[in-house]
Amino acid sequence: MMKQSQIPRMQYWVLLVVFSLCAVAGIASVVVAEIFMPHNVGGNLGRLAMYRYMGTGAIAWACIAVWAGYKLKINC
Repeated sequence: MMKQSQIPRMQYWVLLVVFSLCAVAGIASVVVAEIFMPHNVGGNLGRLAMYRYMGTGAIAWACIAVWAGYKLKINC
């Protein structure tokens, strides 16, 4: 009987680690932007850009990491 997934288990580990680190870096960059952006119109636009791009990127990266962790768990 052949497995349904042909992706090696090590590949899921790589996805889990890399995308977890990317998600943490994305959240950290949003926090840094919130702390260090000036409180004026330009700073508010920069802060909004960081939320828009790094915030959604961090969510997407975290979802990929969760998926990889789930695949690791069910493919034991």
